[in-house]
Amino acid sequence: MMAATQPTLRSRPQFLDEPTFDEVVFGEGETEQRFGFQEFRDLPLRNRVHLLLSKLPKFYLGGAEISRAEAMRFKG
Repeated sequence: MMAATQPTLRSRPQFLDEPTFDEVVFGEGETEQRFGFQEFRDLPLRNRVHLLLSKLPKFYLGGAEISRAEAMRFKG
């Protein structure tokens, strides 16, 4: 019975299924790390959490900086 519900659950939008930012930048200067939306999403969860907690991220959409809340929102 559980297998029958799996496709139904996946058909709903998931967190970060659709791009909410174009680029995220961590650090500055020589330590700067830049990731596009898909690159960031493809990182292992542990790495994403580490980056988000250890360095102040700057998110960009359409060339303009957006808030972290806007970038990490759930579109569902």
